[in-house]
Amino acid sequence: MLPLSQLLILAGGAALVSGLAAVDRKGALQLMLSRPIVLAPALGALLGDARGGLMLGVPLELLFLGGVNLGGSIPDNEALLAGALTSMVVPAGLVGRGVDASLAALGLALLLPLSLVGRSLDRASERRNAQLAAQATARAAAGDAHAARVNLLGLALPFGATAAICAGCVLASPLLALLHGALPPRLASGLGAGWHFVWALGAASAIRAIRDPRAPVLAAVTAAATGAAFLLVRGMPW
Repeated sequence: MLPLSQLLILAGGAALVSGLAAVDRKGALQLMLSRPIVLAPALGALLGDARGGLMLGVPLELLFLGGVNLGGSIPDNEALLAGALTSMVVPAGLVGRGVDASLAALGLALLLPLSLVGRSLDRASERRNAQLAAQATARAAAGDAHAARVNLLGLALPFGATAAICAGCVLASPLLALLHGALPPRLASGLGAGWHFVWALGAASAIRAIRDPRAPVLAAVTAAATGAAFLLVRGMPW
């Protein structure tokens, strides 16, 4: 188990990086730093395992590739899930053999609902931003030269909520490591196989995002091909 002092340092770093990614996702900059394929390896490197972060980030990127913020459409929050999953799984892997397929699958099974929590957070942020915009407009009409600064307060909610969740995931990572270590071998093996099928689902989701009438068929074929390739490779003697 990692020392508490090291966990606290890692939690602080994860909170800062994940919070900035949440701001980048929708509130400012929008440099794509919040995408799982960027956020997870970067956060993994900060936590001590960039390779483990990349292992988590690629399938998540495929799964959420079709999510678009347009008009009233609010997709699942891929940045919150990527940040939280990396924050919990990578430190848990540091006390063992690193991030493997079964550990990744266990972490995803526990944290997947956060993508829906993140969507609710986005809705709350939009309501708060509308209130702040009204306040800024009223202050500007009254002659306040600094009225535009009120809008900056809208960045506090996504930053603070995401930072707190990801810091909590780092602090909870020893529990994930203990749970993973206590798994029966068959269950651990099943989770490992399940993680590879997450890649199949991610490949199907990515194909589905092309918005083509044939996309469902192509997605099904892609998922089947990816799953078959995994079973073939797994059965080979190495």
